[in-house]
Amino acid sequence: MDFFAEGFRQAVSLLLGGDPDTWFAIGLSLWTAVLAVGIGVAVGAPLGTAVGLLHPPGSRALVFLFRVGMSVPTVVVGLVVYGLLCNRGPLARLELLYSPWAIVIGQTALAIPILASLSHAAAAALDPRLLETVRTHGGGRRLALRLALSENRPTLVTATLSAFGRCITELGIALLAGGSLRFRTRTLPAQIALETSVGEFGRALAPGLILVLLACGAALLSHAIAREDRR
Repeated sequence: MDFFAEGFRQAVSLLLGGDPDTWFAIGLSLWTAVLAVGIGVAVGAPLGTAVGLLHPPGSRALVFLFRVGMSVPTVVVGLVVYGLLCNRGPLARLELLYSPWAIVIGQTALAIPILASLSHAAAAALDPRLLETVRTHGGGRRLALRLALSENRPTLVTATLSAFGRCITELGIALLAGGSLRFRTRTLPAQIALETSVGEFGRALAPGLILVLLACGAALLSHAIAREDRR
């Protein structure tokens, strides 16, 4: 227990003392995760809702891809992004490998399937007469999609928080596509892995505490929004 107590004291000291490595990792992790999830919401939520509500041709194949995307390990996503951006990859001329944008690309690939899959499930559970009612009153598919998204707001919030949790805690993409470069692409999970590998438990615990605080904040936000919707 003394080992954990000493590590906790060191972690708190680093955070309160403004340790540059830890705080850079915090800022980078938040920036990449928020941007990736924002893109995921903009793309995945409407796509999943459209598939669940309108049942276009090939919808079963799309749903299968959504679910596969949710379970693909982050290290595989990181490997694919690396292959696309490396010197011999098709996107090498963009020169994004080992940059924060490489991490954003990989995390976006994590976020979109989560948003799409959960949005699809929520839209598929809606009353099938919704689309017919909208058409009866002169509305089109766009109006039906907007109503479905509004109706499923609690599910979308949960999906958004789930995507954020997966993005901000992923390690494979940060290592393979980002390179875990100091003051450039080292995220919170990469910082934890690095400090643990050299036996610095306290320095590894500092970013770990931040991840726990972020998880608690996300849970409280989800609870507050759900309670407001019940009211």
